[in-house]
This record gives sequence, C-alpha cells and structure tokens, in this order.
Amino acid sequence: MRIEWTRPDLLPCIRASVHTHKDGRFLYEEQNPVYNNRSSLFVDQLINGNVSLKVSRVTPSDTGKYRCYLPSIHQEAVIELSVGHDGFVPPDSFMEHKPVEAVVGSDVILPCVSTFNISVDDHILEWNKDDEEIYTVQDGRGSTQVDDYKYRTSVSVEELKKNNVSLKLSGVKETDKGDYCCCIKLDRDNIKCTKVTLEVNKEKKQPEDKQQRNAGADPLFTDSIEALVGIVAVCLLAALVGFVLWKYRRCDRRRPDRPNMDCNLSNNVKRAQLLNLDV
Repeated sequence: MRIEWTRPDLLPCIRASVHTHKDGRFLYEEQNPVYNNRSSLFVDQLINGNVSLKVSRVTPSDTGKYRCYLPSIHQEAVIELSVGHDGFVPPDSFMEHKPVEAVVGSDVILPCVSTFNISVDDHILEWNKDDEEIYTVQDGRGSTQVDDYKYRTSVSVEELKKNNVSLKLSGVKETDKGDYCCCIKLDRDNIKCTKVTLEVNKEKKQPEDKQQRNAGADPLFTDSIEALVGIVAVCLLAALVGFVLWKYRRCDRRRPDRPNMDCNLSNNVKRAQLLNLDV
C-alpha cells in the first residue's frame, strides 16, 4: 500500500511530498527538504487503518492544507493546519491577486507582494515556471537562468525593499501563459510561495458590454433586418426612377391645345434671352 501526504496549497510551486510511505518503507527521495526529519507515521497503527501524519517542531510556514491520499483505494482527506503562538494565527503570507491577462508583444507585471518583511541581504527570491527557475534575486542582484526569459524579466530592488517582489515580463509570448510561482526563502527550512496565473491573448479583448451586445444578437434576426433595409432601399430607388419617367412622358405627350407650363419653361427662357440679345 502507498500512503501520500502532500501540500496541495503549494502546488505547482512545491511538488515534493511531505511524507510518502510505500510497501513498508519511507520514500525519503520524494520528500520536500523542508520536512526532513520532521515527519513520521504511526507504523504500528497502519494495520488498523491509522495513517495519521506527525509533524515535529512546527513553524508558521507549516500553516496550510495537507492532503492524505491512498491510491490503492482512491480515498483522500484534506486537513488544514494553523500554526501560531498563544492563540495567534499569522495572516496569509501574500496579498491576494487575480489572474493576469496580457496581449502578445506587450509588457506585463506578475504581482507578488508579501505581508512580511523581506531582507534583500538575507532572503532569496525565486520566480519559477514549470519547475524551472526563470529569475532569482540573491544578495540584491537578479539573474536569469533560462535563455527564453533572458533580457525579458526583472524585479525592482527598490520595490523589493518595500516587500514588493513583482516580476516584470517584457515582450509577452504565447508560450508565456501558465502558472508562475513566487517563492521567498527565509532560511533553509522555511520557504513561502504563492502562485500567479498568466493568460495570454493574441489580440486585445473587446469591452465586456460590447461582447455582451454582440453575443446577445440573434444571427437570424440580424440577417432579417439587413434584408429588410435592402428591400426598402430598392423600393425607394424604383419609386424615384418611376417618378422621373412619368415626368418625362408627361412632357413628351402633352396635348397641343393645353400647353404644359412646366415643359415650356426652358423654351420660354431661351426665347427671352434671344429677344434681349436682339434688343
């Protein structure tokens, strides 16, 4: 039987397990170093169904959700642990934020602001994506390890002193979309992480109200309106042509004993001009 204790609230930033037990053996190689020599099971009670986890020398960074999973029977349980002193429970380590949206080719800020004080000289900042360190700040200096992110990532050291470790990503690509992990190493056994999701679009999205108007329009109704407008335009054009033809025929077919004043108007004007010229 395999027993897995993990921290789902740290995924995907920290994938290693808290404690894994398989076939009567503790799998040390799968454990997160933060829990080295601090986790254990009640081995003599496993036969009775007791798969409880014991965590020793707890620290505030142990606060969070713990998942117990038994793959062989597809059963799980999630337990939330709060660590404090004298009844005090520390607040969340990072300010809340929503998923970030960006357009291909633009610059974007991935927010990461801690609620605790950060020391530029003592703490290490890491930005990860897909288990790769894309940007690191140590001893006040930033560096990029992944070629695809070189010259495109940066963190303001001045803002870092204000506990703002947000990452600036320039020239956004479609491949940049996904989950990013902002982690701060306070010491070897104490690391705090938060996840930032980046959504990348090929072009700028339309305003929401315009999208709703377009989405709410019935295509059949829209086509009917366009057809009706076309029919009305054709009718008006036909009426105009008919009126012109009617006037022309009326002038051309006038009776000799009833001269039409409208038709003779141009002729009278010409005659008057000739008379004036003769004078």
